Amino acid sequence: MRIPTVDLFAGPGGLGEGFATYRGLPGFDVVLSIEKDPIACRTLELRNFFRQFGETGVPELYFAYVIGGEVTREELFRAFPAKARRTSLAVWQAELGREPLQNVLRRIRKAVGASRYWVLLGGPPCQAYSFMGRARMKGMEGFEKDERHTLYLEYLKIVAALKPTVFVMENVKGILSSRHQDEKIFARILRDMRDPWNALAEEDRRKIQKPPVPHRYRLWSFSKTALRDDLLGPNDFVIEAENFGVPQTRHRVIILGIREDYNIIPPVLEKVAGKITVREVIEGLPMIRSRLSGGKEDSSAWTRSIREGIDDHIRDSAPDVASEIRRVLRELPESLDTGGRFISGGIPPRRLTGWLYDSRLNGVLQHEARAHMSSDLHRYLYAACYAEVRKRFPRIEEFPESLWPMHKNVRKAIKIGDFRDRFRVQLWDEVAATITSHICKDGHYYIHPDPSQCRSLTVREAARLQTFPDNYFFEGSRTDQYRQVGNAVPPFLAFQLADVVAEVLAECIEQDIGRSSTANVIRTAV
Repeated sequence: MRIPTVDLFAGPGGLGEGFATYRGLPGFDVVLSIEKDPIACRTLELRNFFRQFGETGVPELYFAYVIGGEVTREELFRAFPAKARRTSLAVWQAELGREPLQNVLRRIRKAVGASRYWVLLGGPPCQAYSFMGRARMKGMEGFEKDERHTLYLEYLKIVAALKPTVFVMENVKGILSSRHQDEKIFARILRDMRDPWNALAEEDRRKIQKPPVPHRYRLWSFSKTALRDDLLGPNDFVIEAENFGVPQTRHRVIILGIREDYNIIPPVLEKVAGKITVREVIEGLPMIRSRLSGGKEDSSAWTRSIREGIDDHIRDSAPDVASEIRRVLRELPESLDTGGRFISGGIPPRRLTGWLYDSRLNGVLQHEARAHMSSDLHRYLYAACYAEVRKRFPRIEEFPESLWPMHKNVRKAIKIGDFRDRFRVQLWDEVAATITSHICKDGHYYIHPDPSQCRSLTVREAARLQTFPDNYFFEGSRTDQYRQVGNAVPPFLAFQLADVVAEVLAECIEQDIGRSSTANVIRTAV
């Protein structure tokens, strides 16, 4: 049995990927992914197409397309018209909240069909809830009325109208403290999602045919055991992904909703022994160097840019850091490539090998360095060398003054503590910082730990830290690719969520069988 599953606000499909690749019983079939961004939809389409071939049947044409140069996307899809048709039905570019509600409900009903059991996934966009987003938006005109505060209502309408057996709702940890019109938004979400139909505005009820039985839901945590759902507090819904095999400190709020006509206390996630580090997932990727701003691409220009003027910075560095910088300069590779859409080489990661690695690629996808200014190359070199000897990244006041950004407010920022971690190295033997969509704007917060590469993380390195398999291809420009990776739910975490949901659904089925048996006994007796 494969349970129909619908993914709202799907992004590039991290949550759906985890459910679709779950191999237990019952399994999951992601029958519809809804996403407003056209580039992310192209990524969703390609991945849906890929999954239809199964683990061992993926054609060479797919690899020819993602590696690049041999076939186009259009040629790939034309070669398998039936699968391309199924893909077109399974991915829908639409903006929830703007698309008429009746269209959304009709499309979901058609995708789910007559199935008695189905699952709803998704997390409304989080800019209005995240700490950084609120900091940027606070004081802006219309902040309190910003629709992103209430996009969860689009999710609520679907739950109220279509009564999924189970739903999984994800958002950033900042939602716990976010307020809207003098009310904590998370308390409101919990109240509304427990009783979806009665939480709807009268205007929305008129658009929806009232179900014969408007079901309520019990809301559970994936990480905290409780005998009753009302014993859970807001912080109990937080999942710290690094405890579950994801190599980054990603803390997210995830709610498990189970329809109240099923009396179920769900299991919780099992922690993975030993946190997975940056080294264990990205060290085996091919070494590459950054490109240079201004269009200079040759390796000799890159090494000259690093060496020129570095002595001034070394002179102002602590002795241990200065010594490490000199060592790296002596051993600086002279002929590194800058990477690209595909680069040959690399070895399997030490951890998550079966999940991440695909030997059929014979190389690495989307492993291309950004261009950096010469001054940033010096900062990256210093920061990575500092981290190598001190086992932590340097705060901005710990850089030589000659490496401080040429910004009029830098001294003020240092004094009050703002942006002290402006240049942050990911440490080899720790989990990474949270990969966010901000990685698409600059790489200062995501400096590679190897000082001899002197660059920020590539799309593939960020994708590995997010636990996207190596054969997962992100469409669009490099900026689009970074944004998709940063906005996603880690697929390996979603895979574990699917295991919990599968156990819940198995119990739902058992309870229905028990009810049917009891009813048959009563009818026979009468």
